[in-house]
Amino acid sequence: MRGIGEVIGAIALLAVAVVCWNLGVTDSTFAAVAGGHPEFVSTRYSGSWITAATFCVLVALLLSVDAVRRSVRRRSHTR
Repeated sequence: MRGIGEVIGAIALLAVAVVCWNLGVTDSTFAAVAGGHPEFVSTRYSGSWITAATFCVLVALLLSVDAVRRSVRRRSHTR
């Protein structure tokens, strides 16, 4: 039963990681100016949001590994 909770927690953390990553990336578009210069798109990365997303992915990975470990261990000890 605990393994199911870990899998659900891992999925939730991956969803949170996607949200954090999207909050950490900002695009700014600057219009074209006279003289033939094209428009310019600048991307700004926020380190704190990217770090939070990375941490969420890391914890989700650890939860997934532990859930698999519990599943394999439970099956191997049954006789």
